[in-house]
Amino acid sequence: MKNNGAVKGIISTVAGEYTVPQGYHDGSGKVSIDATEQAKLIATNIREGVTILGVEGAMSGSEDMKPQSKEVTPSKEAQTIMPDEEYNCLSQVTVKAIPYVETDNSAGGKTVTIG
Repeated sequence: MKNNGAVKGIISTVAGEYTVPQGYHDGSGKVSIDATEQAKLIATNIREGVTILGVEGAMSGSEDMKPQSKEVTPSKEAQTIMPDEEYNCLSQVTVKAIPYVETDNSAGGKTVTIG
């Protein structure tokens, strides 16, 4: 039986595997996750409520958010509502009521004025 002594291996991908070579081992070998990949496993890189390899996530997803609230008036044209340049999202969009007035007319009905 071949004497492999202290065998070492590094796993650097999610699906990474290490195949233990056939033979005798002295028991001091180690297999580990690549140090570069370990450095990425920090709480602020992992979504809150998710634990990866013992690191509990702390990222809420709202870091650096600068929301804006907007109010718009309906028009006959389609409108795309976007945050202004200094904002990166919308927290609320309020659509104003369409100006609408009903009055009785001489024919016994209603006259509707919009706008």
